[in-house]
Amino acid sequence: MSDRTLRLALAVVALVGTGLATYLTYVHFDEGALICTTGGCEQVQQSEYAELAGIPVALLGLIAYVVVLALVAWDTPLARTLTAALALGALAFSCYLVALQLFVIEATCVWCMVNDLLVVPLLAVLSVLRLRSAPATA
Repeated sequence: MSDRTLRLALAVVALVGTGLATYLTYVHFDEGALICTTGGCEQVQQSEYAELAGIPVALLGLIAYVVVLALVAWDTPLARTLTAALALGALAFSCYLVALQLFVIEATCVWCMVNDLLVVPLLAVLSVLRLRSAPATA
């Protein structure tokens, strides 16, 4: 896969993640806007785990996705490394959030699960692939 294709794929995945995180941040503050098919979204959104140090987890995700977009646009060896580090950190945090939903909160939010099981892992894989395909510097 070419570097250009990987950059484009990363940007698309980060844009999808930005959309999801924007929606989840919005519904954090306006629960009436929440559209849920699983019935557990409200429970997840209202749980004590929906915030970290008073900051909505969805807002942290939104910030992370915007940073990834900026790093993809910056396109330097350091930006590639930072993107991969951020994506792998997000993957670890997503695993934690999925475990919370399944085993602690005992409810699932379909929007959160799409983000945590689809978008974040894809972002991590693409970031690592891009980092590995980086040209060697002499």
